[in-house]
Amino acid sequence: MFSQLAYHPYRVAFLLLDAAKMYVLFFLSDLDGGGAQRTIVNLANKMSELGMHPTLVVARGGGPAQNWLNEHIPLVELGVNRTRYAVMGLRKELLRSQPDVLFATMVDANIVATLASIGLRRQMQLILRETNSHRARGDIQGVRRTLIGWAYRRADAVVALSSGVRKELLSDYQLDDGKVVTIGNPVDVEKLAAARQAAIRNTRPFPTGEPVVIAVGRLTHQKGFDILIKAFAQIKHSAKLVILGEGPDRGRLIDLAEEEKIVDRLIMPGFVPDPAAWLAHADVFVLSSRWEGFGHVIVEAMAAQVPVIATDCPYGPADIITNGHNGLLVKEGDPSAMAAAIEELLENKEKAADFKWAAIVDIKKFDVKEIVNQYSNLFHCNQLCNVQITQI
Repeated sequence: MFSQLAYHPYRVAFLLLDAAKMYVLFFLSDLDGGGAQRTIVNLANKMSELGMHPTLVVARGGGPAQNWLNEHIPLVELGVNRTRYAVMGLRKELLRSQPDVLFATMVDANIVATLASIGLRRQMQLILRETNSHRARGDIQGVRRTLIGWAYRRADAVVALSSGVRKELLSDYQLDDGKVVTIGNPVDVEKLAAARQAAIRNTRPFPTGEPVVIAVGRLTHQKGFDILIKAFAQIKHSAKLVILGEGPDRGRLIDLAEEEKIVDRLIMPGFVPDPAAWLAHADVFVLSSRWEGFGHVIVEAMAAQVPVIATDCPYGPADIITNGHNGLLVKEGDPSAMAAAIEELLENKEKAADFKWAAIVDIKKFDVKEIVNQYSNLFHCNQLCNVQITQI
């Protein structure tokens, strides 16, 4: 009974513990500007506002995510180049700070956090967060896969970013069903809506008066921008394509745009710390990923009132988008299907508007306050259940 209470926080709102007594140590590999970093910083910031005591520990410092963290939240940089070398540094910090919760996210950080927590005398919750489909990634094999299974089975709880990721974890790593919960990414909906209102009054950041299709993400194979470029080459509408982000595939994507004869319609400004101004002036948002644990930028685009198209990839977009109600889901890896969806939303302004208004209502469940409440209940429930089990 206690294990079920511990791992289904949304069913146990009656468990009221003093949040001010909860010390949470978040562990990340780095402070790069990715979705995982943004999520952890958002959680830490909001938990601090609610009276909890978060500390952020990173294997290596530097990076744009550091600027998102509230100044009063402790930041500990372990100063190692590879996450795997952070075990002893993290263990020393655990012994020093004695947190109630050790919370890690992403594969390598999860393994390191589990190793660092072995044998600690003080009772501490170990909660790991998985962001993506390991099957779709295709780069997790052998010893690394064995370590993942070992770490996730030792955890007090594993947070999956989407229902599809949860099902895969249960199947592939033989985890206890009651131990794995689905909690989406926290998005500050109010802040994004306010940023949109401010941005919409300013000049468009892109030098074009034509309709704009926008995408956001690292320039990597996962994000499928090659598929998006091929799709854009098929549309007849005189729109521009904006891709915000930086990464190793930049040169290859520009070469592809030249091959597809759309390089003059492509705008790639690189990494943009705050894409709100760009989203506010866009006509359609497209997520073209081959796999995506959640799809944080989908919710951000919805909050900015941009109609959304996303690939129905493993696994996150289907948890956010109800096809034909608040956006469009298209087959992953199909440029023609994506092109047709883009044309549809550029031409059918009424449908695009319907999607925008439906999305504004639907994304409330991902608001940072709601997600933080789910995490807070998870931490509190585990703490109470562990105490009860010890006393029995």
